[in-house]
Amino acid sequence: MMPIGRFLLGALISLSLPPYGFWALAPICLGIYFKVSRHESFRRQLVNAFSLWLGYFTVALTWMTDLTVPGWLVATPVQAFIMALPLALVPSMGRGRAVAVPSALVAGESIRWVLPFGGVPMSNLAMGPIDTYLVDVVRVGGPLLLIAAIGLLALGVEGALSKRLRIVLGSMTAIAALLAVAQVAPVGESRQLIKASVVQAGGQLGTNAATSDQLAVLDRHLAAVDRHVVDTDLMVWSESSVTTYAPLESSSELSTISELANKLDAVIIANFSEIKGNKFRNTSVSIDPGKGLRDRYDKVHLVPFGEYIPLRGFIEKFADLSLISREALPGSGPGILESRLGPLGNVISFEVYFPERVRSSVQSGARIITNPTLASSYTNSLVPEQSLASARLRAIEADRWVLQASTTGYSAIIDPDGQVVARSGLREQVVLTSQVQLRDGTTWATRFGKFPVSMLAICLLMGSALISLRHRYSK
Repeated sequence: MMPIGRFLLGALISLSLPPYGFWALAPICLGIYFKVSRHESFRRQLVNAFSLWLGYFTVALTWMTDLTVPGWLVATPVQAFIMALPLALVPSMGRGRAVAVPSALVAGESIRWVLPFGGVPMSNLAMGPIDTYLVDVVRVGGPLLLIAAIGLLALGVEGALSKRLRIVLGSMTAIAALLAVAQVAPVGESRQLIKASVVQAGGQLGTNAATSDQLAVLDRHLAAVDRHVVDTDLMVWSESSVTTYAPLESSSELSTISELANKLDAVIIANFSEIKGNKFRNTSVSIDPGKGLRDRYDKVHLVPFGEYIPLRGFIEKFADLSLISREALPGSGPGILESRLGPLGNVISFEVYFPERVRSSVQSGARIITNPTLASSYTNSLVPEQSLASARLRAIEADRWVLQASTTGYSAIIDPDGQVVARSGLREQVVLTSQVQLRDGTTWATRFGKFPVSMLAICLLMGSALISLRHRYSK
């Protein structure tokens, strides 16, 4: 198969992701790739794998063009190379190939979730099978184990195409074993039932902070609450629902929201863009009725090319960066907000793509996860759909309810099984309310994190590659 053929295979794999949802394309196309890419030198395998992932990320990262076209042009080949390098190490034959195939996918995703610029785990393979039986393994080993399951399915497809029944049976047996373990893995338990609401202010897509009316966002949140009959214990507003100058603690906007909390007799989680000079902080606050501001959390994991520009001095020579003139300052520590309901987890926007951010919240006592987010910068449903899929994965792996509040959608209330109990449309102004659980306890995914799965995958891949290399030179 020519490089263009592998490029097209990669593009087809990207259609396994939301919003397209053809999840089976990932294992099928990967299986075809592995079938036609055997018995090649390392250099040739690297070229083949790069062609595959270049096709994948060319489509999967198109959301970046709404922020910065130069960023998309740089990120696409970088992400492709990160995923291609482990795939090039997969042995052409031998028993080691069976463990190397899923390990290579896990190793690649593990690396790109931390490199470069702190990682960009958007458009990862785990989002595809969110509505399938495979997703249960997320409670055991997080999304990386789900990606390994996709690799096992791909191995089975390759075996079927090669008419090697043993490989097919081995692949299916391994998946069955993972699913069996998932059924007996520990989960949390409900401690309290409350009513929770998420507020979607509504508005147009394709807007940004530099050109939009920030005061109108606050007004639309207030209007949304005013036009709905809301009986709730906990209310979550979207990201950047308030823009004010530091310190936010003395702002009139905080006083306005505190009055609303008193009126509703409910805890309100609001998100502030707190401006200080040419910088700002992306801050969530918890507001208790009768007491006002209770706690604050400053976003830790910032969006490269969104909230700050890596290598800004170099990139601004080639691109207009006026839309990101003010850069964010990172916070520190777990995403946790104390309230009269107890500790509430908080991951802001982009942080919902990182399992470790939710894990740190749960380990700090979070009984529910709140996710204020903002996707109005994008012109279509690609990022809103992927944000929703990521929130569903976080709900399953942490065994917590997730309240996702987006300015223009999608907003959702998600149960610990990853099922969407309530969901908004794009652009609409709405308040979603449902009974939810405050939960305790941990899953294996939150207890141990991604480290065991990622390190096991890297060790298995390197071990199989070294054994294959030794076997080749011993002939």
